[in-house]
Amino acid sequence: MSRKGIKYLLLLGLVALLTILPLIPGALNTKWMTTITFATYFAIFVLGWDILCGYTGQISFGHSFFVGASGYTSALLSLYFKWPIWATIPCGVLASLALGLLLSVPALRLRGPYFSLITLIMPLIAIKLVLIFSSITGGELGKSNIPAIPTPVPPCPSDAGPDVCRALFIQYQQYQYYYALGLMALVAIALLIISTSRIGKILEAIRDNEEAVEAAGINTAKFKILAFGISSFVVGLGGAFYVHYLETVLPQEVLSPTRSTEIIIASVLGGMGTIIGPLFGAYAVRLGQEGLREAANHIPALQFLNDWALFIFLALLIVLIFVARQGVLPALVGAPYLRKLKKFRKLGQQSVASKEVS
Repeated sequence: MSRKGIKYLLLLGLVALLTILPLIPGALNTKWMTTITFATYFAIFVLGWDILCGYTGQISFGHSFFVGASGYTSALLSLYFKWPIWATIPCGVLASLALGLLLSVPALRLRGPYFSLITLIMPLIAIKLVLIFSSITGGELGKSNIPAIPTPVPPCPSDAGPDVCRALFIQYQQYQYYYALGLMALVAIALLIISTSRIGKILEAIRDNEEAVEAAGINTAKFKILAFGISSFVVGLGGAFYVHYLETVLPQEVLSPTRSTEIIIASVLGGMGTIIGPLFGAYAVRLGQEGLREAANHIPALQFLNDWALFIFLALLIVLIFVARQGVLPALVGAPYLRKLKKFRKLGQQSVASKEVS
């Protein structure tokens, strides 16, 4: 089976599992339903990061900037102008895309640590702006009462019992979860198509040997700007839906450097530059952290895990760099497939170069 077929098969299996999981009686309580919904939005952020950083080799430390830019735009338009969310969400995505393209022109002409430094500064500046304009943004306290993504589930009647309200809340959670899952699946499919297209091959070639690609007459800056635009669009799409799911927007939630760090951990853990690997990595990081906290809450001897969950994943990442540099998913697929993958990439890069020269 080709690598494209394997990726689609893995995506189908993951989406199928995530689809039936909430339908299994007793499989998920309300807390875990919320957690897996968070994880699904987080997976969208990770996918957006991977199409840029995993495929071009330019490492961004500030992708939470695009989550916040889109989220704040959609939230503030909803609150102050009373626009419907189906109008504010596209505005948020366009704001993220515009900022991504604007910043990509100077940023992507830089390489290595200089590019990473620029991206690291972006969310820090955004947080400062949120605090300066606190009369509009709410400052550290953020903004609440943001309109939720509508569902067919009616609000609980005032005269209803707790069992009725609980049943309605569970239905509401399921709708919100399936919205997130559907969005994630569409994003993953779109990025798989892009990554296996001519654009994806050029981006991989830029990552592996940018000088050779430039020597073949390909404008690498143009393709890196394109990747930055796709990345900011995807992350912005997830960010806009995310704040309407939360019904609140907080700088420490959508702009935090910790969020950017978690995105990088998930992508590297799963396998950068594969789309599917970071997708699995996203769920592993978010669900793994929550699992560690659950263990800490139920086992007194493990209470330290409440504060050390992220550190544990960082330590795991360091170990992974030494034992499975390509990430967990490529390591599980096996060395024979990796050899075929390298050969496939080499042939693809040679094909791209020859077409451009001709």
